Amino acid sequence: MVFSDSQLGPIRGLAVWERRLPGIWRLAGTSRSDYADLLAEPGAETEVAETLARHLTERPGWHWIDLPQSRPGSVASRIPGLKFTTGETCPACALPSDWETFQRRLGKSLRGNIGYYARALAKLGTVEIRTADTESFERDMEDFFHLHQRRWRSRWMPGAFADRRSREYHLRVASQLLDAGRLRLHTLRVDSAPVASLYCFATTTESFYYLGGFDPEYAKFSPGTVLTAHAIRHAIEHDRSSRFDFLRGNESYKYKWGAVDCHNLRLALVRGKLGEFLTSTGAAQLRLELQLKNRMHARFGGAGKQGSGVRGQESTPRTGNQLTSVAGSRSVGSPNVVAPIVPVSGTGQTEADR
Repeated sequence: MVFSDSQLGPIRGLAVWERRLPGIWRLAGTSRSDYADLLAEPGAETEVAETLARHLTERPGWHWIDLPQSRPGSVASRIPGLKFTTGETCPACALPSDWETFQRRLGKSLRGNIGYYARALAKLGTVEIRTADTESFERDMEDFFHLHQRRWRSRWMPGAFADRRSREYHLRVASQLLDAGRLRLHTLRVDSAPVASLYCFATTTESFYYLGGFDPEYAKFSPGTVLTAHAIRHAIEHDRSSRFDFLRGNESYKYKWGAVDCHNLRLALVRGKLGEFLTSTGAAQLRLELQLKNRMHARFGGAGKQGSGVRGQESTPRTGNQLTSVAGSRSVGSPNVVAPIVPVSGTGQTEADR
């Protein structure tokens, strides 16, 4: 559905639907999306939502319109007459203006482990962390696919990129994010060999951890811990992000970095008793899916609500673009930097890498 000022006027908003079964519509792409929404021109969000509601009210042939994975405050959440239930959790942490302040919020064990594992990796060879640029993009993406799949195959799971079409899709999307200056694909290498990779991206205010992968042979060195620390530090010092979002899932490692639960909404437009029944069925299905995910995490690692590595509460997000100058912090320049591992004082102890 396209919304414009007139039949030939400028586009104000866009909604793409999937017809799942007769009478059931769902916002396209929501089955794999962490966040999904209607598209609206800035400033026209409420207008688009209300126009959509009027159009759907006049249109026959539907009983249940499903809008899962909606963030509070989204364009979709402004549609009049919605029913909603609490959806999946997307843990996120507020970021202070400097890395040292963030470190002080972490538990003693995690603070020590970051430096401990960084030093352990450095004993194996030359360690570098690079953020993908146009020159390294294709290689870094192939390394990411390989590391992600290798990690999940070691757990007898298919992984997100077993299908060629999925890899091709993400190559196109990541390339567009790179062109827009939003891709944050971090790769940790030891003697030039890829050991861990994080597929992240950033907006003007937030950074997002989408997926990661690491070589299981290096698990005892916890490269994921070292690389996640780097990604958060990059978000603070380069992107000036006020929030680091770990996206869907309540895996325990997220809470060790100070994340707190932020819940999506499952929104629905309902017509008649059949629509009410479908809404109830959808809510029950979501509960079952979350139970299965928790069982999978419990079996393969990562389960748990609240980690033990966080000290205190999440700090208030900063406002504006000012970066507090911190003596001893590394300089901030291009996002595509080669960053040496900077150990943190303290000794660590072996911790499962997620």
